[in-house]
Amino acid sequence: MASGHAQHDRSPDAVRAGGPLLLVCWLGLTALVLVALGLWQGQSYWEYSDGVYSLSARYVLDGRSLYSDFAAAQPPSLFYVGAAVLALDDSATAIRVAMAACKAAVSLLVLVAVWRLTGRRDAALLAAIASLLTPWALREHAQLLPETLAAPLIMGAALAASRRTTAVLAGVLGCVAATFKLALVLPALAIVLLGAHVRKALTGFVAAGAALAVAFLVLFGQALWTNVVHAQTQAGFASLQYVAGLWAQAGWNVLALLVLAALAWPARERLRDRDLARSLLVASLGSLLLLATLLKQGSYLTAMIVVEPPLVCLAACGVVSVCTTPRSASTSARSRLAVVALASALGVAQVVSLLVWPDDPAIFTRPFAAAGPARTLSDAEVDAAAHAIAACRPGRTYAGPPYLAFVARRDIAGRQPDPFIIHAAPVLSAFRTRADADPAICTDRGLPQIP
Repeated sequence: MASGHAQHDRSPDAVRAGGPLLLVCWLGLTALVLVALGLWQGQSYWEYSDGVYSLSARYVLDGRSLYSDFAAAQPPSLFYVGAAVLALDDSATAIRVAMAACKAAVSLLVLVAVWRLTGRRDAALLAAIASLLTPWALREHAQLLPETLAAPLIMGAALAASRRTTAVLAGVLGCVAATFKLALVLPALAIVLLGAHVRKALTGFVAAGAALAVAFLVLFGQALWTNVVHAQTQAGFASLQYVAGLWAQAGWNVLALLVLAALAWPARERLRDRDLARSLLVASLGSLLLLATLLKQGSYLTAMIVVEPPLVCLAACGVVSVCTTPRSASTSARSRLAVVALASALGVAQVVSLLVWPDDPAIFTRPFAAAGPARTLSDAEVDAAAHAIAACRPGRTYAGPPYLAFVARRDIAGRQPDPFIIHAAPVLSAFRTRADADPAICTDRGLPQIP
């Protein structure tokens, strides 16, 4: 591909002229991909936390007091965004559509980032579409999770931090991301403190943080601290064997992106926006630090939703650098092309495995694992379970997975949508007592027994 530079005019005028066409192509392809993924997913049950947060959002919409009437392990932004979505249409479909829109926002930001870094329409468009289909973006597709809502904020912060005029906004976006889950302060601070314009970004972060902290404390008082901080410290630690398995799974799924991103390093001088490349690198490193939170019991690999987008941008730069190197340059150049082919094949194989065999995605699952992060219930199984739960006597509660309670529009035991945190944290014992006092129903009527 020695003619790569001749085929793609990367002057500023050409970049500006190519923007509208690129945006139209992205919009059409993104819509097609998201519609196809929506049909593939339906109401299927993948993520326990998705049900916890969806049911919590419904209780907020119904007027129940967050942290007082029911326990909640995350800051309030997550639940109020969910409640706003359900106010438009109280259904699992509404949640899926809204969270898919968050994925579209991430994809658009990836498009802009790669376009700014390389000036190539093909690379920007492929990276943007790939960001919708990376292993964990697919595994957690359109789930109501803190990371789903924070991913576009972290990507937006990385983009904003690369320019002096928008660096304050970077700090604000990073701070808002942490209001969905406190651990998300790690990638936010990495962008703020290690970016190109630290003083301005830090000003935005501190100002937004102070304002939000005061507002949340005024609204929720001590109950906020008890639920979000104190209870989490009491949840305990997972076994090292379990955590090591999760780390191995994360490493397996991110391996292809890491290899491709590493290929960008030798060609970093050729990137059009060095400050943006720096922001994306520190965003990636800060996001990978989230995997340390897996040591806490109850955590899972949802952090990968935030890890993947900045790595996709760097991986696209790596592929461009290799593919624009003259083939006759050296044996090393040909070897790098082979690495691109092998890494890309691994990533595609993992995604195809999950798409085609969601109940047993052998290639997606790390090698030698006894079981992997497969789908829990198909769309048809969720529908059958919801009908069985809904057929129970009116006024009774349900003691199974929160997601099934949400879909069936049935109250969960004690109206406590997060069974894990109320049983793991002694400080929330009053909520646990309420849940334990309610009779379990429907769990013995042929419904699937789900942990």
